[in-house]
Amino acid sequence: MKFTHLLFSIYLLTASCNSQDYRITFKVNATQFKSNQSIGLRGNVKPLSWNKDYPLTDLDDDGTYEATIKFKTSERNLRFKFTKSQVLELESADNRIIWFQPNETVITSHVFNEYNYLDKNRLSKLTYTPEQVKEDVEVLKNALSFIHPNLYKYRDSIYFQKDLTVLQNALLKDPGIVNIYREVSKFASKIKCSHTFTNPWNQGPDVKKAIFFQPDKLPLTFNRIGKRIFVAKNASQHKDIQKGMEIISIDSVSSEEIMTRLAAYISSDGNNYEKRLQRLTLSGASKFELFDTFYPLEFESKNTFVLQLKNHKTGDTLKVSLQAISKTQRNARLRKKYPNFSDTYEEGWQFNMVNPQTALLRIDSFTIFSSEFDWKGFLDKAFEKVSTQHIGNLIIDIRANEGGDTEVAEYILAYIISKPMTIDIPPQTTRYRKIPENLKPYISTWDKKPYDWGKKLDYLGNGKYEMKRIFLSSSQTYKPKKNNFKGKVYLLTSAENSSATHIMATYAKKYQLATLVGQETGGNQKGLNGGYIFFLRLPNSRVELDIPVFGINILKDTPDTNDGGIQPDVAVEKNIEDLIYEKDTELQVVLDRINKH
Repeated sequence: MKFTHLLFSIYLLTASCNSQDYRITFKVNATQFKSNQSIGLRGNVKPLSWNKDYPLTDLDDDGTYEATIKFKTSERNLRFKFTKSQVLELESADNRIIWFQPNETVITSHVFNEYNYLDKNRLSKLTYTPEQVKEDVEVLKNALSFIHPNLYKYRDSIYFQKDLTVLQNALLKDPGIVNIYREVSKFASKIKCSHTFTNPWNQGPDVKKAIFFQPDKLPLTFNRIGKRIFVAKNASQHKDIQKGMEIISIDSVSSEEIMTRLAAYISSDGNNYEKRLQRLTLSGASKFELFDTFYPLEFESKNTFVLQLKNHKTGDTLKVSLQAISKTQRNARLRKKYPNFSDTYEEGWQFNMVNPQTALLRIDSFTIFSSEFDWKGFLDKAFEKVSTQHIGNLIIDIRANEGGDTEVAEYILAYIISKPMTIDIPPQTTRYRKIPENLKPYISTWDKKPYDWGKKLDYLGNGKYEMKRIFLSSSQTYKPKKNNFKGKVYLLTSAENSSATHIMATYAKKYQLATLVGQETGGNQKGLNGGYIFFLRLPNSRVELDIPVFGINILKDTPDTNDGGIQPDVAVEKNIEDLIYEKDTELQVVLDRINKH
């Protein structure tokens, strides 16, 4: 027998020995449909699969379909979704999850196409003792103090201690899970780092059921100008609400006050306040929306909203009462009413000709690690076209792009340079060399490297380390790609841009690779934090906080450095008229400049 075959046999034997028997009864309420529907179940553990339905039955014709299934597995949990006529529920949303319990039949009940959430009675039981609260705060303090590379950049250690005291007192006063998430979020925002926040994508099931899955969401989406908000899409039953109407108030609280109070929960780099407001924009398309999350925490969870709206086309005002809904309900209505609402990742990459001499490249995300989309092939074809057709102007639109992988930005920049260019690689600084054993139980990340940097760091003094240049190059030389663009480049920017798109805007302006048009970017010229991220899970409440590992200064940080994003070469202010009549203000400014020249 070959050695590899022997290892495989040992693996199978070990897996078999670890397998246990489980029984789960699945129930799903499908009364929203007509009787005698084809309701099924799919999942990741046999006898379920993601390719074929496991049928559920409704023997008493009450609209609840069920099945009891036996599992023999070494997996700790099951991920699953229900189906109707072989179509999966919860489109573009997370799978359901249930943890296997030995020696008992678990009964799990659900509503089709809706996540389970905690009612007020169950929420009231999710509280923690004073000792547990203090332990959570202590772990939070220790992790941030040890790991965060720029904890005291905008607020010194004295303020940090004061913030911790305020946090602990608030949690002792109300030690429920909802208040803990609320107060830790507000505490994190004071650090003024866009990568330090209670990341909705990383929270555990209790927080999701307590906050994210509640049916207390606004049945509208909106855009904003400053702190004024305007209806984008209407998922309510009220047909008089039209796109472009301004939401003057919600439950007698002005939109300006709402945005001001919610901004206190939102993280941004330094004092870039526009980025905080931009993160509150409610698009409806994202898996988690920060307005959805924090509005109920600041203004209480509600069943209805009373809105005062203004129609700027007619000057009329409108007062309506809207029923609150869940995010899945809102998404279902938006998909039905707006065919282009649920765009795929690939549809966020667009290339087209505006006119015979002007091409438009729009990219809504640089997040490529979870996508199979051939983004390099897409860009290669786009630049081949502008090259062979001798296009004179290229507009790159990243206004809706919050960031992702800098590899995409580098790939594009290599297409718009005309000669080899050497770019300085900024140093990466951190506050530690090795994670102590007492912190390891509470943190995790996707790689082993950040736990122990060993000899890869030089000590700078004052509690700071820097990655040695032998492991991090001091510069990077880029050569123009084949079919590189030789015409005029315009980069459309907005407050949405942070992380990788902030970096792209920085280099494009610093090396004069493009004319920036639009608004100040997110991010901060005084530096960013990122690289690796540790996921801190508090020991008792299980609330999660992202903590970055490295501090990065692309531009030299001096007392005169702007505490904000990259300023455009051509500033364009948003205006109500263009928003109402769906005019693309920034694009028109660029086209006007092209026509003049």
